[in-house]
Amino acid sequence: MSKTDIDNLQGKLLLAMPDMGDPRFERSAIYILSHNDEGAMGFVINQPAEGLTLKDILQNMPEEIGRTGLVNMPIFIGGPVQGENGYVLFTAAPRSNDSEQVPVQVTQSVEILKDAARNRGPAHMRLVLGYAGWGPGQLEGELQDNAWLVAAGDQSLIFDPRPEEIWGKAVASLGIDPALLSQSGGEA
Repeated sequence: MSKTDIDNLQGKLLLAMPDMGDPRFERSAIYILSHNDEGAMGFVINQPAEGLTLKDILQNMPEEIGRTGLVNMPIFIGGPVQGENGYVLFTAAPRSNDSEQVPVQVTQSVEILKDAARNRGPAHMRLVLGYAGWGPGQLEGELQDNAWLVAAGDQSLIFDPRPEEIWGKAVASLGIDPALLSQSGGEA
């Protein structure tokens, strides 16, 4: 991976290598929201919080949300940083010319959920608790150590309704058979 590639990870997916060694990120796919000289921030998009839904975490549920199926939306573990904070990853309504994807955005505002309850919400949403963060140079070092693969931040993966398939599909999108990735490194 070239220096230019490492400098431009915003909007990409990081895919944990099988031998990464950090169980919090095993088979994780992380959408990178921001990446610059100050570090990086992203959200794990494929680790559902077992059995946790919006109704379990939203205090003082607004009435218009409580009357809809939104209360049953699954919650995902977005990462180990500030796990008590909720975020909504979303895309705006698709453009009429679907050849260009609209960017993934993030908010902590409950207004987006109210809009969705009124059928005026975003085209796609994923609810996450916490985020993954890296200090200056940390992510670049992990990439040099081959802890991550980098794939396109394809929205069909980011919002895939089958989160257990996201990692494998993203690895396969790189032309790599996920079954052939080494569980441990060797020496030449």
